[in-house]
Amino acid sequence: MNKLVYIARSRIPSGRANCVQALKMCSGFAAHVPVELIAPYYPEDVRRKDSLREQFALSREFEITWLPFPHWGERFAVRGYALAATLYVRARRCRYVHSREPWSAYWLARAGRRVGFEAHYLEEDRRYPVWQTLVSDASLSPALGGIFCISKSLIEDYAAAGARRELLHWAPDGVDLQRFEPPVEREEARTRLGLPASTQIVCHSGHLYPGRGIEETVEALASLPGVLLLLVGGNSEDIERIRALAADRGLSGRVQFIGIVPNGEIPLYLRAADALIMPYTSRTATVRAMSPLKMFEYMAARRPIVATDFPVVREVLRDEENALLVPPDSTQAIAAGIRRVLDETDLAGKISSRARQDVQQFTWEKRAEKILEVLGADHAG
Repeated sequence: MNKLVYIARSRIPSGRANCVQALKMCSGFAAHVPVELIAPYYPEDVRRKDSLREQFALSREFEITWLPFPHWGERFAVRGYALAATLYVRARRCRYVHSREPWSAYWLARAGRRVGFEAHYLEEDRRYPVWQTLVSDASLSPALGGIFCISKSLIEDYAAAGARRELLHWAPDGVDLQRFEPPVEREEARTRLGLPASTQIVCHSGHLYPGRGIEETVEALASLPGVLLLLVGGNSEDIERIRALAADRGLSGRVQFIGIVPNGEIPLYLRAADALIMPYTSRTATVRAMSPLKMFEYMAARRPIVATDFPVVREVLRDEENALLVPPDSTQAIAAGIRRVLDETDLAGKISSRARQDVQQFTWEKRAEKILEVLGADHAG
């Protein structure tokens, strides 16, 4: 049976990016082959299964199995889940496996199953003793079909850590373009969301963790009179921290906190904005290897992007072509970048149009198709 099983490492559902990415990838795979997603079993997660498709705006249906696993204490819980996932897959008729979890990827490749491994963050993966063997043991070929890295920088990091270079493939994250069609006009989006019609709005979507540049962006408002910062996402602790900073700077009325919204509502907020901000800093833990989901959503939204300039960002964004890149860790640079795209309408129109054109190559369906081609799967796409 030409079926693909995706082994998630995170709880499904959750508000974390790795959950969103796993669900979106399964939806992308489902455009080509039958898919089953395996996730660790927690009763409260299973009770939310009926709302998953709407909550995460999934374009295709696929099977989800929440797998009970032995909890051998915190230290061994991951290995217990990996063992349960491995036994489950070996007992079923599926031809291909795509795994975020290194233990199951190793055991299944050792058993001869065709496996792709999803690599996102080297420092996290290498905590598991099996990781080094998984990426370097030539005897696992050809069962281990590929290691799919979300950034080119991560490929270099993996290779330097001993991974076989022939297994490493660049597979940045993607976007559901259908969610952005037909495009909602700015005025309509603001009316539907109850946002001010004439105020200049800069929007950020995603978590507000320390080191993500939200502090610098709030500080930048002091140099941007009349501009409203719209923050979509963030847990309660981070919202209160940023709210306190805004109050301390006398900017409370110019920062609006939306909180976490269903994934399907994000395009409306992005379309309501005049500019979109992606202000990562040198303190961002994953800044060497990330492939931010927001980046592709921003590109699809047809709004000018101001992003801090890192090599991993430049793998997709190009200064003054499809975004405006500014030096990181600088409140002044962020303020100047925002001011420029708000004032220079020709530049804003050029980079937002080009970003929308460029993002068409970064869909979940095309990412899934590439992985299936590497694994050698027959598929319809």
